[in-house]
Amino acid sequence: MPLIDLRQARAEVRLGEVLALLDWRARVRGGAQVRGPCPVHGSQTPTRRVFSAHLDRGVWHCFRCGASGNALDLRARVTGQGIYEAVLELYRRLGRAVPWLQPTNRKRGKSP
Repeated sequence: MPLIDLRQARAEVRLGEVLALLDWRARVRGGAQVRGPCPVHGSQTPTRRVFSAHLDRGVWHCFRCGASGNALDLRARVTGQGIYEAVLELYRRLGRAVPWLQPTNRKRGKSP
């Protein structure tokens, strides 16, 4: 199975893009920080503000269920997928090419 360059994927995918794909709506907005119901544990009350996301830093946290992470982590948690599957599906939905790691020619433990 080919490997995904997760470092590049984290840099490319914005938290706002993942929230938009989830059809998540902020209840409170203060600059780059947004708050609202948690998409991870499925807050049912529309006025809930337990979920906080900082769009510029690309991090989120739920003060009720304790879940937190970056955009890729959010997609994986909400869909119940592993990070590999979540990144593949996310890139497909965004219409982007997956950042695959390139194989190296060096063998482990061997010096040139």
